[in-house]
Amino acid sequence: MNIKITPEIKNILYSLGNKTAVSSGLKIYATLYSRSYRKNTKGYFDCPSTLLRSVNSRYSKIIKRLLDEGIIDYLKTQKIDPNDIFHSITSKTYSSHMGYCMKYKFLVDVSIGEEIEIDMSTGRKERWYEITANSLIELGYVPDIKRDSFGRRVHYPLLNNYKEELKGKGLCVIDAKTSQPRLLYLLMKERNIIDPIYSHAFESDIDFYDFIVTELKLKDRDAAKDLFMQWINSRGFVNDFQIKRLFPIANHFINGLKSRYYKDSAAFLQRAEAKIWIDDLLQNIPAEFALPVHDSLIVRQENLINVLDYCKTKYPDLRFSNKEL
Repeated sequence: MNIKITPEIKNILYSLGNKTAVSSGLKIYATLYSRSYRKNTKGYFDCPSTLLRSVNSRYSKIIKRLLDEGIIDYLKTQKIDPNDIFHSITSKTYSSHMGYCMKYKFLVDVSIGEEIEIDMSTGRKERWYEITANSLIELGYVPDIKRDSFGRRVHYPLLNNYKEELKGKGLCVIDAKTSQPRLLYLLMKERNIIDPIYSHAFESDIDFYDFIVTELKLKDRDAAKDLFMQWINSRGFVNDFQIKRLFPIANHFINGLKSRYYKDSAAFLQRAEAKIWIDDLLQNIPAEFALPVHDSLIVRQENLINVLDYCKTKYPDLRFSNKEL
């Protein structure tokens, strides 16, 4: 990763200790640096603890040093002191329950300084990575695999045109029907947040997109899909405002996810998907060949039944389907 670093920051990181400690410090700084391009108008950018931990398990020591040295700061929330209601206290602004993570900002200008290249490799390879890499190699493709920091999705060049490239090669796709709408329902249910009409679509096993086509008199399922994604991903405006009135409690939950930054809602659902499909299903899949495609897995025809049964057993609340490529 190519980054810029000021002499001040470089001196701080090089004073962390031995070569390993310095390398870890540079990687954590590089992670913050790469995330800073997503900063909001006040300079804050989100940086999940899971991402920092994947770079270095002892990241908190490095973050504390950067905080103490006045290089970074984090977003704080003012709360009433439970021991003195006439005073307020500050606390870190994050919530694993609501799906928004820590936000940091640089207190110094990181757009200037020396350009250096940071090797972000950790030397650790998860099973999901090994399966993806070996499967790409088996198919004759270079295993150029990356995982983004926004939604923790896995990317590789073949992903852009896999339907054409892998057609007729004895492969099948296992995916989840109405994945993100159902996932939103399940995540709300976990938190005891019930929107009666939204829940009805899933508890009655109605196809969610067909349901809102009927309720909102939309043209077709594609229009319903587009509307749902706009509802989740937009700053607030949607083409058909009626979806907010149809699902008022779900809409309130989504607005809560967007309260810090509107893209937090999309990131929240993508990370929830990635946790299921990458960090669990692909990580523990009962097969040695598989490729992830966001909310689905590509597997060999001969492994389909076994993997499909595995998915259904692990996540009985999801509705899986499969088709041949």
